[in-house]
Amino acid sequence: MKTLITGATGQLGTLVVKHLLDRLPASEIAVSVRTPAKAENFASLGIDVRHGDFDDLALMTNAFKGIETALIISAEADNATRIAQHRTAVDAAKATGVKHLVYTSIVDPRSDADFTYSAIHLDTENYIKESGLNYTLLRNSFYADLLLAGVPHALETGAYGAPAGDAKITYIPRNDLAEAAAAVLANPENHINAIYDLTGSKAVSHAEIASYVAKATGKEITFADLPADVHVGILNSIGLPGHLVEALAGLYVGAKKGDYETVSSDIEKLLGRPAQSVDDFISKALAA
Repeated sequence: MKTLITGATGQLGTLVVKHLLDRLPASEIAVSVRTPAKAENFASLGIDVRHGDFDDLALMTNAFKGIETALIISAEADNATRIAQHRTAVDAAKATGVKHLVYTSIVDPRSDADFTYSAIHLDTENYIKESGLNYTLLRNSFYADLLLAGVPHALETGAYGAPAGDAKITYIPRNDLAEAAAAVLANPENHINAIYDLTGSKAVSHAEIASYVAKATGKEITFADLPADVHVGILNSIGLPGHLVEALAGLYVGAKKGDYETVSSDIEKLLGRPAQSVDDFISKALAA
């Protein structure tokens, strides 16, 4: 029986595969991808590459055959589409005899959260629980990697902008979340029906983030607290889909209410160490 990762050619999925190869032989790993041609590097390592698509129940059912443990990495679409996609994946897993589902959720999933994508994760968590399968829910905080998007503009203008006010968020590097997922997949029997809140070891404000960028680059950079409508205008101007703009705008609304400032030590339970700090992450990323 094999362990399967969905969405394995995405940024998180690629890192999960990398860390899982440190723990399991390639012959025990399978991946489900929408475009198998993009996974030739995995196939060359001896990983079983399968064609899967959350929009196609028959295809997903075929992809899950002979799989014991599967990681469902959250898709990217509007709420209604993603809820349906995730339910399709769970249905396919159950139909083919998958024993254990691992899912990448969000910290504090709520149907009424200002961060609108939160409702997707709550629905999927509940659907997985109702399936009767063993599960592990990885409630990931927000990627520190996303903070790098604002760096070029900050270096150009001296201002690191976000509509964040004094809000603090427990940003965590994507790589740490991927390693945590791999740790669970390698020994799922140790994580049956477990729920982990995977956060950074410190909640940081955007003023602090600006200071980290300044320290890493030697430039004078300060935090600019953008008005919400200006932020939305910027997101729309770069062509982001409306559902993503709404979610990103809501993230900061929720953060100002304290939604994402609670620190958990669960990442240490899985990795045996704290998450890489945002300060260190930015320093190393900008030195690369």
